[in-house]
Amino acid sequence: MVTSVVIIILSLAMFVYWFRYSCVLILESDWSEDQARAIASQNGLSFSRIEDSLTGAESAQALDKVRDSLDRDLDRVLALLSKCPGVQEAGQSLECRMLMLDYRLMQAWYAVTRSTASPKAQHALREMALVVGYLAGECGDHLATARSQA
Repeated sequence: MVTSVVIIILSLAMFVYWFRYSCVLILESDWSEDQARAIASQNGLSFSRIEDSLTGAESAQALDKVRDSLDRDLDRVLALLSKCPGVQEAGQSLECRMLMLDYRLMQAWYAVTRSTASPKAQHALREMALVVGYLAGECGDHLATARSQA
């Protein structure tokens, strides 16, 4: 019985480690940052200016404003992705699904660390911004592919 519990706990820990490492690798990979910036400027998204927002954000209320901005950006990007022809046909990629889950986990981590550990909360917000940027880049790639095929 004890052995089974230890194996389950170790397996869960290894899965969490694999998941986080995979998300970090995806976000550090060579994704379409230029496409993401173009989508951001065309649609009034603010994820690309996250570092400027976090520089002066010391209070929990200021961090909450950044989080709300990222949530709005994510909603807009997901709405754009739902209108992309390639995404509708093939469904979202595994990377996008993993990053959406990572975004939700970072939201939870932000909620836990927001009032007690500002640097950790800021790190969570930075990763959330990277996820939104990655998804915006995916949207830009799909739109560019659709334009070239038309």
